Amino acid sequence: RPGGSLSYYEKKGFQVDMGTHLFTRGNKGPLGDCTRRLGMGTPVRFRHTRDTTWFRGMNLDVVMPGSPFRMPPALVKGALQMGIPITEYPNMYRLFRDILSMREPEIERLNHITIDEFMRRYTKNAHVRSLIGFLLGLYFILPTWEASAGESIWCLQRMFNDFNLSYPEGGAVAIPKAFLQGAESHGAEVRMRSGVEKIEVRDGRVVAVRVRGGKRITTKAVVSTTSMKDTVVHLTGRQAFPAGYVQRAEEIKGSMIAVQAKIGLKKRVTKAGSIVGGTPLRLKGFDDELLSQAFEELETGRVPSFTPIYAPVPSNYDPNLAPEGHQLITACSVAPTLDVELTDSPEKWIENMMRTLHEMVPGLEENTIFCDTFTVKNTADWIGKSNGAAVTTGQTPGQVGINRPGHRTPVRGLYLAGDCAGGRGVGTELACQSGMDCGDLLAQDRAAYVI
Repeated sequence: RPGGSLSYYEKKGFQVDMGTHLFTRGNKGPLGDCTRRLGMGTPVRFRHTRDTTWFRGMNLDVVMPGSPFRMPPALVKGALQMGIPITEYPNMYRLFRDILSMREPEIERLNHITIDEFMRRYTKNAHVRSLIGFLLGLYFILPTWEASAGESIWCLQRMFNDFNLSYPEGGAVAIPKAFLQGAESHGAEVRMRSGVEKIEVRDGRVVAVRVRGGKRITTKAVVSTTSMKDTVVHLTGRQAFPAGYVQRAEEIKGSMIAVQAKIGLKKRVTKAGSIVGGTPLRLKGFDDELLSQAFEELETGRVPSFTPIYAPVPSNYDPNLAPEGHQLITACSVAPTLDVELTDSPEKWIENMMRTLHEMVPGLEENTIFCDTFTVKNTADWIGKSNGAAVTTGQTPGQVGINRPGHRTPVRGLYLAGDCAGGRGVGTELACQSGMDCGDLLAQDRAAYVI
């Protein structure tokens, strides 16, 4: 099946996503732009839920509504649950006002500092910073002291302005299916199970690719959507590139990844479109050490003392993804990439995620029909990237904006696209925008006889 992490499998009447997805902009962002440019209009129907997110953990137990007009009471309830002093309210107001009103030149200047540095300009309250940072970290799967403030603000602005957090009818796979149909209508040939094993270069330019099974396909241009390092080191070979470019490829920092659970339930346990939070559910005190300790544990391969959870509920958007009256939850918990040696076994990471989910969601364990779990290696093998990073060029200061790797490479006819080069945005939307920008560039180069 097509789709990579947007693909699916079927089990006991459920259609189960391979990844863990919601989409921040739906058809108002790059996903809709792409199908419109293909001449298809907007064939992917993005759906919404009345309640968007159930926050549970970090002293929170509040449901955020899907309407901006119903949101203020939920925000007040959340602030009271967290025990945020009333003296912090003006600071929080200034923080969100500035985030939502900031202009592009200001955002660009913030590309080179972290979310944590940016938030410290507004508040010293660790609970406020950690909660907001945790939510922004869901975008990039990075801790607040590594993720770019400018990139975060750019994404947050568009999510709030579009107010279109959604999920596609027919499952996440509806997106790549639409893209491939559009491509085929313009003459593209789609080959499945034809993974590229080698990009051949002669005299500084691409001449062919070899695919699984040994077949050789001659070509003047290749667009690689794996990581920059995999393209340079594994698929093409260091010898084809200048030393400085190879060094850059090897130094690129990716995001973290996650362990996953796909849970089929015999009844609904929540009406919200997603469940976000973690354990412990209640904290007596809250300081900067909580998240920093958790990520330090992650980076050394240990199960963290604070376990963050992100769990979309696809069947609340499209009931046809589960048997009538049933529910599908796709959950994940952040984990280190494959280049980090695990101190705790993969089984312990899965056990910790499941223990956290059962504590967060009443009724989950006793109503489970099946629960399929995926280690980091399972996920990395499926998406085909050597170290398993969810975003192979992580959105850190120094790797966003003008400092993000470009689409062209020093090898004529070899381009980079997807989450490794170019573009801005969140996950699939980032990759989609990058792909369109790369396609435009390739067309320009072809018209100019560069390739």
